[in-house]
Amino acid sequence: MIVILPALLLLLTFSGCTNNANTETTEQSEQTSDITTETIETQFEWQKDTPENHNISSSIFTSLHNQFDNTEIQACVTVRDDYIIDEYYKDSYDASSIFSLYSCSKSITSALVGIAIDKGLIESTDVLISEYFPEIEANGSDYQKQITIWHLLTHTSGIDMSDDANWNEWIASDHWVQYILDRPVTSEPGTVFNYSTGNSHLLCAILQEATGMSVYEFGQKYLFEPLGMESVQCNTDPQGITDGGNGFQMNVYDMLKIGRLYLNKGNWQGEQIVSSDWIEASTSIQFIRDSGSADYGYQWWVRQFEGHSAYFAQGHFGQFIFVVPDFNLIIAFTSHNTGRTSMYWQFVNAIVANCGS
Repeated sequence: MIVILPALLLLLTFSGCTNNANTETTEQSEQTSDITTETIETQFEWQKDTPENHNISSSIFTSLHNQFDNTEIQACVTVRDDYIIDEYYKDSYDASSIFSLYSCSKSITSALVGIAIDKGLIESTDVLISEYFPEIEANGSDYQKQITIWHLLTHTSGIDMSDDANWNEWIASDHWVQYILDRPVTSEPGTVFNYSTGNSHLLCAILQEATGMSVYEFGQKYLFEPLGMESVQCNTDPQGITDGGNGFQMNVYDMLKIGRLYLNKGNWQGEQIVSSDWIEASTSIQFIRDSGSADYGYQWWVRQFEGHSAYFAQGHFGQFIFVVPDFNLIIAFTSHNTGRTSMYWQFVNAIVANCGS
């Protein structure tokens, strides 16, 4: 049963989370033996090199920078073969600037679900969410009783809630989790893709119950600190539950570290942070969408660029972490663009098309 500790909100405020429940935005396996159980401290710093040393011409980036100047892109940093080969910043932004990730937060929360499963704190993705919300077993509909963690990860819970239709009402409510649980379940879980930050927020409530820590605290111990991610901040809901669906903030170098972890199949400097099985499942197609330009894994989008498989985290206003394994390529964008998602596809396609083997 989810229990909200009265002192939790104060604790989170002093540990990197703030209660910005009404912040004005428009966005919306069994335990694995190769997972280290203690807090890991590893040293890693990004090194820089020329694109030419990594089989890509710098001229492509010069051309892209000229195009970026006419957009609302704030930063774009490209990594290949573990080296930063290009950086673009607009106005006063730089590598230390903190950016709101919006829905890129979901991909980070997915990693934390994987770590919790690896550690045996959550049994598997097949666990019914009613184990954490007993009111569902007592009073829920037949469909609601069928919802599993897998359904939340893949946005196939059937909960009648979307960021377009319910966002403002939801974040203005005084109990985010209860608001989600009170929504009707209008389709059989696992049959319809319906993107909703509500699914991700239920994952955060489950993580808090399963681990005995807030998502932010759990992340600090098992993800952010081991990766040397020192810029991470987050928001919380009115009960102090981490807003892991929309509320993480960090600098672009730390965004790239998430991409690097996934590119290396969960391994960081020789330490397995999250199992390779989880990385594979998260970045593989779990649900094929009827429409749209990408399919979905575990809170990661999956598609191809220039015929090469890729996956990416995507947030409102143009926040992205792209990973193209065939070319050891990671690209992070931050932006305040209100549309034109296809623009980012064009930029990534251009970079991929110019990557030598």
